[in-house]
Amino acid sequence: MKVAHTAVWTDDMTKSIEFYKLLGGKVGQTAEIHTQEGWIKSLCLMEFDGEATIELTAPSDISQMPGKAAGRCEHFCFEVEDVDAAVAELKAHGVDTFDRAEPSSLGIFGGVRIIFLEGPSGENIELMQHL
Repeated sequence: MKVAHTAVWTDDMTKSIEFYKLLGGKVGQTAEIHTQEGWIKSLCLMEFDGEATIELTAPSDISQMPGKAAGRCEHFCFEVEDVDAAVAELKAHGVDTFDRAEPSSLGIFGGVRIIFLEGPSGENIELMQHL
């Protein structure tokens, strides 16, 4: 397992991209997600020498995100070989703080399977498997 990325909420994607470029970041993949709640999240992966990635996340209306504010770390992500197996192992150890019953597959970033869970201090954690 390795840390895949850290996500940061932004209300100005262009400004955030330019800022992280100043720090040596390069624009990687981008995507847009249309949620069931009716809002859109624009995503941009900023890559730093292949060693670290920041996922800039810009919801269409940041005020709709309860408890979230621009500039806050939205989540961090662990890349796993098999997200379903990782979920099963965590559940076997009593972890029950998942945001949904099963992981979901998305056609972004070449195809991923993901699930979110809450850590013991309230942190938002994503488990991600590249398909």
